[in-house]
Amino acid sequence: MSGVRTVVKVGGSLLDWPALPQRLGESLKELGGPEGGLLVICGGGGAADVVRHLDAIHKLGEAGSHELAIRALDLTAHVLAAIVPGLVVVSHVGEPCPGRVPVLAPRAMLEEDESRDLPRTWDVTSDTIAAHLAARLGASSLVLLKSAPLPAGAGLDEAVRLGLVDPAFPRHARALPSVGYRDLRDPTDSVRPLHREKEKESVAVP
Repeated sequence: MSGVRTVVKVGGSLLDWPALPQRLGESLKELGGPEGGLLVICGGGGAADVVRHLDAIHKLGEAGSHELAIRALDLTAHVLAAIVPGLVVVSHVGEPCPGRVPVLAPRAMLEEDESRDLPRTWDVTSDTIAAHLAARLGASSLVLLKSAPLPAGAGLDEAVRLGLVDPAFPRHARALPSVGYRDLRDPTDSVRPLHREKEKESVAVP
């Protein structure tokens, strides 16, 4: 087993928020801290937006852009560790980091995962990557820390419709025992379940 119990996905849109170091530190402590089996994954934020912009101009293609965006996740992992005390960057789960919470630079693990079921398109963002890695590592929960509120009782499909997660996320999230959501910018919000509606059964047409 990997020892990872909870994967914490930090939205890249939070990186330019001055309160992020304090608020994220508090949230990680609530979730168990260095001894809580946590693994942090940071979104691409503005770094991924640069790739999107260049793709729009130079037609890099979705597959090529996807690979570049994954490299952006390595960059933001290092940025997050630089601004939030108690984090340390790792490229593989299980690297020793006593007393600190690991934040994964995911490119190496994703490249080694030849069986990854991740389409190389813009429909797959860091949310789906986090869900995929959480399932691969046998984590019991995935917690999304975001910049926008989740309506009460909203499920995965509603989250996609509102643009809170990417279109590929529901299929991967349904494989996890638990998915939570928190608007980190709202000091009154807590981690709430992101309800997983059952996938619609296909109906055979006679």
